[in-house]
Amino acid sequence: MSFITEFNQHVHDRNLEGVVKTLKTLPERTRTKLNEYSTLPPFKPTRICIELTNRCNLNCPFCLVGQQDLQESVAHDDLNRDTGGMDMDLCRKIIKEASQFGIQEIMLTFQGEPLMFKRQNFIELIKLARQHGLQPIVFTNGLLLDPAFSRAIVKAGLHAMRFSVDGMTQDVYELNRVGGTFEKVYHNMRDMVQIVKEEGSSLQLWWQFIALRNNEHQIDEARDMAKKIGIPFIVKTFAESIPELVPKNPEYHRKHISKTCHDIYRAMWVYWNGDVVPCCYDLDGKERLGNINENTIEEIWNGKKYKNLRKRVNEALIHPENEPELCKGCLKYVAPEKVGIHPELAKIKSYLQQPFLK
Repeated sequence: MSFITEFNQHVHDRNLEGVVKTLKTLPERTRTKLNEYSTLPPFKPTRICIELTNRCNLNCPFCLVGQQDLQESVAHDDLNRDTGGMDMDLCRKIIKEASQFGIQEIMLTFQGEPLMFKRQNFIELIKLARQHGLQPIVFTNGLLLDPAFSRAIVKAGLHAMRFSVDGMTQDVYELNRVGGTFEKVYHNMRDMVQIVKEEGSSLQLWWQFIALRNNEHQIDEARDMAKKIGIPFIVKTFAESIPELVPKNPEYHRKHISKTCHDIYRAMWVYWNGDVVPCCYDLDGKERLGNINENTIEEIWNGKKYKNLRKRVNEALIHPENEPELCKGCLKYVAPEKVGIHPELAKIKSYLQQPFLK
């Protein structure tokens, strides 16, 4: 939900608390938008995303985003690498080094459900991130919460939590969040909203609803349900890994961006075993760039593998033969002509950016 939409909704509802809370998010949202629309990427990442575990309590059929050209099934159970959980010493090392490197946010989510991580360790990580000046964020299906765990998370200082809930009745919800119970997650969201109020917390909450063909007819009702329990509602467009799930309403279609990609500069992504990959689409290690057990975050970012990867991505329009295979099936960045940009103009822009990209 945009700042203006959220602000106006709170004004319409005469929700003074919501107005104040939304205003407090303005500086962070402004920074995020400036980074998103800048013609040049930042010189180093502002976020690190760590995979506490790649296990999940659900088996969503569209989970393995970015693998649509590589395997027949993109359900979570078909993840093509070993399952496991991150060692706490590695977690502590990442938090310390991320802070030293100037990273501002740590997302405790990559592949898998982060709340499957040991509870006391999850709480410790939130506190440790805060102690090192990082903003801890988590995306979750929300099913593993209970009032005691939710309160501990709030009191530990979590910065933001996004619930992934793609339906507002059990029959539709379970098509997309296979193995889940809608009533349970809805109650957990309601409880979390109430606990945030009771604790006077600044924790930002969202209900994220991925628009799909099988649920787009429920979006307005889901928004009303979110309003009833006081949680902001976000409609997220679908990364079109399964054509049959693409919504019919063009309003919910994903808007593609012309290459070249800048996302590789904004965040680092870390598997549970310490392997670093360039983006959230690299789910099975097509471009392993280093391991944080063996080197520091700064050493990996400035290492030959990462620099070479960035060079190949930056020159994708100039030397397409060198573009990483991972990027050729990207669901976000596409050839310029697909978004109405003349290929030669895009190449010129790419040439002009080269001296500033490292």
